[in-house]
Amino acid sequence: MRLVDLSRPLENTVPADPPALEPHIEYSDHKQSLPGVLAMFPGLEASQLPGGEAWAIARLMITTHNGTHVDAPWHFASTMNESERAWTIDEVPLDWFYRPGVKLDFRDFSDGHVVTAAEVAERIGETGHELKPLDIVLMNTRAGAAYGTPAYIDSGCGFGREATLWLLKRGVRVLGTDGKFSRGRLENRPTV
Repeated sequence: MRLVDLSRPLENTVPADPPALEPHIEYSDHKQSLPGVLAMFPGLEASQLPGGEAWAIARLMITTHNGTHVDAPWHFASTMNESERAWTIDEVPLDWFYRPGVKLDFRDFSDGHVVTAAEVAERIGETGHELKPLDIVLMNTRAGAAYGTPAYIDSGCGFGREATLWLLKRGVRVLGTDGKFSRGRLENRPTV
């Protein structure tokens, strides 16, 4: 099996989230963290540590929507399947994320376009892939090309309700996108 890491690092200076939701990272190098480490271990002296240094650490203030992430059903609503309490991320089966997948190319669609079920079916047909239950569907919207610029937030298209339900009826449980979301277009959010 070949695993592909699709993650991006969290950074203070890379536009990847709306301004009010940006991560804030405070970095401490090996010298800056030394007083805190010495205070945690009474009697420890800097000379007892390799090179007189402590740990390089980062203090994060983030939302669950920062960086590369999975939106659990709980993110979207408190219930699913009309009445069942929505799953939090720790309740989503881990094996759903280690499945075969298909990458669909939607780079020719305009920013904010809401992809339909017919458009998804057409793009799957173009790949020659036979969609099976629990396959992962990844969409390339060209938003990834704008990653790190202010244009990223509003770049790319997204699966709409119709397309999402069409995939769910075929057993797909994980969808991925290279985009974030377009402000003001709620149907353009990534969906799990």
